Amino acid sequence: MKYKNRLPLLLTVFAVLFLFGSREAHACSCAGRPTVLEAFEHAEVVVVARVASVEKVGPEKTAPEGRISEGGRYVDGVKSTTMRVERVFKGGLKAGDEMTFAQGGGADCIWTFNEGAVGESFLFYLTPLKNSPVWYAGTCGRSNGLEYAGDDLLYLNKLDRVRGKTRLSGTIEFEGAGGPAVGERVIRIVGEKQTYKVKTDAGGVYEIYDLPAGKYTVVPETPAGWKVDDYRLEKPNAGIIVEVEDKRHAALDLSFEIDNAVRGKVLDAGGRPLKGVCVNAIPARAGEDDGYHADCTEEDGSFSINELPAGNYLLVANGEGKISSSEPFPTLYYPNVFERERAGVVTVGAGDKLEGFNIYVPKAEEVVMVEGVLLYSDGKPVADERVEFKAEKTEANVEGDAQATTDAKGRFRLRILKGLRGELYGEMYTYVGEFENCPKLEALIKQTGGTRADMKTPAAKIRADGDLYNVELKYAFPGCLKAK
Repeated sequence: MKYKNRLPLLLTVFAVLFLFGSREAHACSCAGRPTVLEAFEHAEVVVVARVASVEKVGPEKTAPEGRISEGGRYVDGVKSTTMRVERVFKGGLKAGDEMTFAQGGGADCIWTFNEGAVGESFLFYLTPLKNSPVWYAGTCGRSNGLEYAGDDLLYLNKLDRVRGKTRLSGTIEFEGAGGPAVGERVIRIVGEKQTYKVKTDAGGVYEIYDLPAGKYTVVPETPAGWKVDDYRLEKPNAGIIVEVEDKRHAALDLSFEIDNAVRGKVLDAGGRPLKGVCVNAIPARAGEDDGYHADCTEEDGSFSINELPAGNYLLVANGEGKISSSEPFPTLYYPNVFERERAGVVTVGAGDKLEGFNIYVPKAEEVVMVEGVLLYSDGKPVADERVEFKAEKTEANVEGDAQATTDAKGRFRLRILKGLRGELYGEMYTYVGEFENCPKLEALIKQTGGTRADMKTPAAKIRADGDLYNVELKYAFPGCLKAK
């Protein structure tokens, strides 16, 4: 097993745990990834160590997947891991010393190991615990499997020569299989007075020293058919701004995603758009596995399948074949056939944005439209919440349930397979304190025995024999302002 520590910044977490805190936790929260210099300065020990062995426990002491449970159980049945030091960049250890690492809990910011790690090497940034013979390796910093530590090693291997210099560095990668080589990629670093160029090494790492302090725009060479995947970009491949401080490090890792797309619409036999139909792009040659590429149609029937590797594909609507309110037809292939061997082949090249691949449903089960409004007890509209239809009984291979989301005025519109019977109701997940001055709602929540609840309106009985309009669903509590 290859270990790669590339944890992102976690924006929503259930528990916050600092690097060497409690081993018993339900989630790990990491701040932004430090630079090599920051990690080096913070750590007391920086070493490369190879896994020599793991100490196993029996099944009765092996933890359920995801965490260490109470009673001294261990993830993957490993109690501890013994490593042998290979190189020392900082601290009092020497090559050949043995280190014993505690096993992490799977969700507590501490590294976990298994038998597959024996023989693998790691770069660790460590701070020992007082009076403890056991080491804890945190997953939130720059500790990493050695093959993924190229950026760090470029600096650490020449530490005596570059200590105290300003440095900008990072890595590049291409998401998915079959991407271009990461080596020899040009990175332009555009400053106020000068533009610098660097190239990545064979491992996709770039670095530059002695930049004057200031702001720079990093613009990587972008191969045809790819784009930089970064939320900070105002437009594709425009560059990313980084700030470099004097005698400090700045870091920017760059990831590229495929920039291809196939777009079209799903329409019924009369040319009317079908919403909620999921369209998959699958390899034209049966048996090939090229990942999952799909999109579900919007109100106007449109879909856009993005990030497709170059190749030949079939477009498939309702790949599972189950008849439902949103997909009232069996598996269908572009342009309008039910047999795979008759499907049209879509050829996607590098950078292609292919339009107009419309799928026409020649025959479908009849559906009825149900329209209405979701309200609070005082008549205020309930915006952006669910309306659910639960069917009483359906045949095999038929999914009768349906749902919709209300608009800003509380209105909803959903399709139901004709002939079904069932209940229609509004549903919202809420909790005590979500709304200001809303005692009736909070009282209803507390009646459930907790502080969170799924609140439902009284159900309306539906018999889907024809279109239904002006259906009104109403909660038993008034509308309130969201708490700030």
